[in-house]
Parts: sequence; C-alpha cells; structure tokens
Amino acid sequence: MDAIKYTVEIPNKCGRFPIKGLNELLDGKIYDYRTKRYRNPVKSNNDKCCRIAIQKCVKGLKIVRPIRCTYYIYAKDMKHDRSNLYSSIEKSFLDALQQEKVISSDGWKHVIDSVFHTYIDRQNPRIIIEIEEVENAD
Repeated sequence: MDAIKYTVEIPNKCGRFPIKGLNELLDGKIYDYRTKRYRNPVKSNNDKCCRIAIQKCVKGLKIVRPIRCTYYIYAKDMKHDRSNLYSSIEKSFLDALQQEKVISSDGWKHVIDSVFHTYIDRQNPRIIIEIEEVENAD
C-alpha cells in the first residue's frame, strides 16, 4: 500500500521568509503585567502563519496514524543557522497541526520523524511541508 501524503505550503510574506527563526523566537518572550503572564508574539505569529497554511491546504483533515514530516525550506538568504530555522518551523507547524485538530498530539508516538532540506530562493522564500502517514511506526 502506498503511503498517504499531504502537502502544506507556507508562502512568503511580501517577499520575506514567513517564519521567524529560533533567535527571534527566544527574544520574543514578554511579561504582560496586566495578565501577570508571559506571552510570545513571535511564536503566536509563527503559529498563525502555519495555521492559515494548514486551513488553506488540508482543511478538515484528521490524521490518526503516526506521521513523518519532510520540510523543504526555501530561505531568502543565509541569515539564520539551519538548526535555528528547523527548530522554530517544526515547533510552530506541529503546534498548529494540533490546534487545527489534524493530529491529536505531537508526541513521540504520533510524530515519528522529521527530515529537513534547505535551499536559497531569493525571489520566493517559502516552506513546503510534506506530511506522510506511516503505516507501521516500528
């Protein structure tokens, strides 16, 4: 049986890379004195970009099998370390999959593996994620 695959594209934002890297994500934590809680507008914006892309590309999809994600990252330049991009993109995308109820959890039993490929595309920076349902996770 062929693996079932879905594709989600996170397009550029007016020619800019759609997701902020790990350094910006870590710097974005703000203490809100009104609510007496920390919040992170950078993480919220990253999640929002991912949720919009998921709603556009795989609206209503529910996956019950474990998944493997392959990320094709077309960065505008080499400003960020690859690992900084990998971690912030994966975190926001998997959180968005849960928020949109595509997957029930992003734990070890539900997300088997992630693979990353990076390229430079100055004209059209974007992220393409291929989600593959895994038949047998062992």
